[in-house]
Amino acid sequence: MTKRSKEEILEEIEEMYLLRKKVMSGEKIPCPKCGEYLIFYGKNSGKHPGIFCPNNDFEILIEYGNKFFEK
Repeated sequence: MTKRSKEEILEEIEEMYLLRKKVMSGEKIPCPKCGEYLIFYGKNSGKHPGIFCPNNDFEILIEYGNKFFEK
């Protein structure tokens, strides 16, 4: 694994934030790995909140209670 620069890491974080925002607003966004549409589970869904690929190829877990993640 090659070491990534600070800029590369920050770019990836921004991409994940934008992807999360789009899926949470109802946009149909394909999984970056397999192309299936990503699914959003909210905090009252009975499942861990986050963005998930139906094929388990990709996930972004969401932690509530932290002001940064609730924007």
